[in-house]
Amino acid sequence: MLTAFVLLTGCVKDVSNQMSEDYPENYDIDYEIRQVLQYDPVNINGVDISGKLDFFGSLKFSLHYNEGKITSVTYSNGNIPFSPFNFDSGSDFEVECRLDTNVFPNELRVKDSDQVIAYFQNGEFTMPFTLGCSSINYKYTFVNIKQ
Repeated sequence: MLTAFVLLTGCVKDVSNQMSEDYPENYDIDYEIRQVLQYDPVNINGVDISGKLDFFGSLKFSLHYNEGKITSVTYSNGNIPFSPFNFDSGSDFEVECRLDTNVFPNELRVKDSDQVIAYFQNGEFTMPFTLGCSSINYKYTFVNIKQ
């Protein structure tokens, strides 16, 4: 009985890493804030402050795919009075980017630069940042809106 099971499962072709033929090559994915963590050396797990300030809901983050690969990112800071980036990006931008899968977590970088926009791990993008006090850190966590 066990031999028959092994033979049957051995004939199944592994297609887990293939995209469906029905899936478009060019598309956009919109993300929303799942949480905004504030953490420090005493509170290393952080506290979610996303519900404490209304302006976090105005943030927009979208990835644009061409031929099945990430080609650019659109970011809008909305009504948030600070930027999470340590490079001059302005509050709203669209920039060509690439996903560096040779590092863990994967890094979403501005194309042809070392500037990291976000980190990708477990299906979520994160943007760590500080706001003037080096002992208190923050991190946006984004999830796909359609999940």
